[in-house]
Amino acid sequence: MKEWLRQPVHRALLALALIGGLGLGVLYLDLHSADSKTIEVPPDYGLVWFGENGRSQKALPGQPNPYFDTTHPTIIFVHGWLPDQVATPPTFTVDFADAAQDNPLQLDVAAAWLEAGWNVGIFYWHPFADEDLVWVAEDKIWTADQDAGMRYRDEAGNFHTEAMPTVSAGELFYQAYVAAMAGYNGPEIRLAGHSLGNQMVVRLADQLVTGIEAGEVAENLLPTRVALLDPFWSPFAKSYLDGQETGTVVRQIIADRLLPRGVLVEWYRSSLLTEETVQNEAARSFQAEVVYTELDPEFCSLLDQVCRHNAAWQWYFFSFDSAAPPECVPAESPDACIPTGSQGPSASTSAERLAEMMTAPFYWAQGVGPDGADGRSTPQADDDWFHRLPLPVLPEPEDPAG
Repeated sequence: MKEWLRQPVHRALLALALIGGLGLGVLYLDLHSADSKTIEVPPDYGLVWFGENGRSQKALPGQPNPYFDTTHPTIIFVHGWLPDQVATPPTFTVDFADAAQDNPLQLDVAAAWLEAGWNVGIFYWHPFADEDLVWVAEDKIWTADQDAGMRYRDEAGNFHTEAMPTVSAGELFYQAYVAAMAGYNGPEIRLAGHSLGNQMVVRLADQLVTGIEAGEVAENLLPTRVALLDPFWSPFAKSYLDGQETGTVVRQIIADRLLPRGVLVEWYRSSLLTEETVQNEAARSFQAEVVYTELDPEFCSLLDQVCRHNAAWQWYFFSFDSAAPPECVPAESPDACIPTGSQGPSASTSAERLAEMMTAPFYWAQGVGPDGADGRSTPQADDDWFHRLPLPVLPEPEDPAG
């Protein structure tokens, strides 16, 4: 099965099958969607800071928070599309299905960050992200003016259109972030966005650049690192983005606004659900500008692409619990890999190493290391190896003059 999937055409066929199945599921959800209600139930969204053992407290302007310190390094995670999941938004307590041991493994993937003194937060926009169609949730990141507006779901599954926010989810994130980080003077800020959440963190960074240029936002509030965790960009032109696709806009923001300011960008891909993100020349060219990594989370079944999709953010956060995984280069033997002595990609990889990786014509793929070492069947990163591979050479653009 794995060898079959190595062929691009086979990967595309499976991706189409999965998307087709997802489409049937969406159709079911659409036909059975909850009724809209007129009783006012304000949406509960915002930035929440976490502490040890899963404790948490929402960030409120002007109020101290026991889980946030203005002098500490900070990471903020943003979830993606959550169809029929408004009542169960993600936390950092994760139930892994450990393929090696064939039993569940519950872990707090924020524990190592907290132990190291980090502020750890999640920006929740789940009442708006719970939509039957992924692109309806995506619209709300950029505008409040599409057909669904900023409607939201309550925990009973009912949609509400009364008292909707008048600005987009991206703007709500910006407002919450600037308020929560007032007076911040810590050494590092990271943003990590999963699935649609990648668009949330990139849009936030873009708004911060605008605020910095206008003298309205402190320069140190710009993130030092941005992690795109199995990012999703719908393949549709958007009227509110001047007819561009979201992937085009995200890549332009990163290339034109973030990279020139020294922001380090990591892109981790883990599932066939995001096959569309790499199936065009612009996306493949973009891989050369960031640290592009292909994960192979074998603790999820090949047929469970939702598990593999979620594995990107779960593996990334858990990878901070160990030293950066080593890098190797494939040898002539298919089972051999020669260590380079350098770090591979992960949350614990140093900023200096990431900056070096961003300028190299390579990408990284999780795989078998020397002597058959293989950590892909476990969610831990301490047994992982990453192959350094050359990026494919793109064809020269054709001369229109012939």
